[in-house]
Amino acid sequence: MSHTRIFRVAIDGPAASGKSTTAKLLAEKLGFGYIDSGAMYRAITFKCLRMGISPADPKNATEIGKLAAATTITFPNMTSVILDKKEDISSEIRSSTITSNIGGVAANKKVREALAEMQRGLARGDYPETFEGRKGVTHHGKSIMGMVMDGRDIGTVILPDAELKVFLIADSQIRAQRRYDEMVKRNKLESGETVEKIKAELEQRDHEDRTREVSPLKQASDAVELDTSYLTIQQQVDAIEKLILDRMDHFQE
Repeated sequence: MSHTRIFRVAIDGPAASGKSTTAKLLAEKLGFGYIDSGAMYRAITFKCLRMGISPADPKNATEIGKLAAATTITFPNMTSVILDKKEDISSEIRSSTITSNIGGVAANKKVREALAEMQRGLARGDYPETFEGRKGVTHHGKSIMGMVMDGRDIGTVILPDAELKVFLIADSQIRAQRRYDEMVKRNKLESGETVEKIKAELEQRDHEDRTREVSPLKQASDAVELDTSYLTIQQQVDAIEKLILDRMDHFQE
């Protein structure tokens, strides 16, 4: 797989801006591989909490860095997040307990370095299961394989030379309502959860993401900005698909 040039799409943006849903549907529609980088940080947070290691305690930073380096996270299909090649944790990592503990993991330099290497490997095709059953897209008679990765530093740090970079933005009230609706749908709404509480958590996460020293959330200078506040998911997918097809005119395998 790694000898074939892959058309890489980087989608960045704040929490609940529609990144993962859009990226997933886009990959599905185009027959591309899909990598949810945020799920990787959630997976490390999940592993820490299960092992009784508090991500909020700075004394645990070195241990958490080592734990991340010894972890494997793969995406064999659009819905599964597989921890250490054996356990599907895709549902468990979406709880608000994970959300409220992820900051210490996301800001950990060693965690980011370990996951960055894994993410670049996934984008290169080093983990063939990411592309299993994916056929790619036929453009002007040429078959092109691709992958979509979403996160917060994909276009700036992980894949600075991605063929297309998109930065999603959305109003925090709208993002909070989306996250609330998603938790209701997944049956992950915890006691006392409200849209306002989620909004406060999202704004806190935004602040942590934008001000952290390592790989802060910021728009790459060559990224296309897309405001998703009043777009449906389908409109987001269609807009990015058009950008991809335009760029493919200049893409040589």
